[in-house]
Amino acid sequence: MVKCSSCGLDVSDELENCPNCGNNLVKSEEIKEVVDTKIVCSNCGAELNENNSFCPSCGTEVKFEEEDTLKCESCGSTLPENTLFCPTCGTKVNQVQKVNKKNCPNCGAEVGDNDAFCEECGANVFTGETNKQELVTTGSFVDKINLNTIIKPSIVALVVALILSFIGLLIGFSWLSFVIAIILSAGFFGAAIDNEANAVVFGLIVGLILGLLETPLVEFTYGAFVAGVYEGFFGGHLVLIVILGIIMAYVSNIYLKETILGLTDNFKGML
Repeated sequence: MVKCSSCGLDVSDELENCPNCGNNLVKSEEIKEVVDTKIVCSNCGAELNENNSFCPSCGTEVKFEEEDTLKCESCGSTLPENTLFCPTCGTKVNQVQKVNKKNCPNCGAEVGDNDAFCEECGANVFTGETNKQELVTTGSFVDKINLNTIIKPSIVALVVALILSFIGLLIGFSWLSFVIAIILSAGFFGAAIDNEANAVVFGLIVGLILGLLETPLVEFTYGAFVAGVYEGFFGGHLVLIVILGIIMAYVSNIYLKETILGLTDNFKGML
């Protein structure tokens, strides 16, 4: 006996049409089988097709029972994972159980079934999108360098260093004026640089230019004769100034950033 899908009457399974309403019982059963075999997402219920690996609505991985489940060779019962003997008939399980593997669409690394982001590159395992800002931050030393963020603070720090050096020369600090100037300027403004790679380049630029201007600044302050005596007696300190600039900018950026930026914020709040 079968039940007519149109009027609900119980009809002999030998009949092709319902005697009550004339409904074709064979076509009704075929339609029912198609409906029953429709694939839907286990998470959101969206309709899927057999080519979908992920749900187009919510991104959930599609798992097909016929592919992912292990069945007993003897009785056909569905077996739990890691089963050695069938709990229904006791037959030893000889099939190799299938393991669901998922790979990152960005770098190809294997990820867990419950992972939303790849541990290797940080990409979303459903969309393949990455956090570009984070990748730049965690990239190599050279990749972090951005001259556009260095130019302005370098100019400001160099002007301050020249002013400090000029004041130091006037009060008799001699070549120590440039050492003190590069330590203070590179150390203070180096904290504001966005990362340590840019801070190193910043310290290099400020130290190099200040070192090249050492003798001209002495000449500007005391004249050519004194500048000649200064250079002959003390010599240039280009290498020393450059090294101090790099060290102070790097140390300040790594260890003194919060302290120095906090002081500047407090100063701005007082104005």
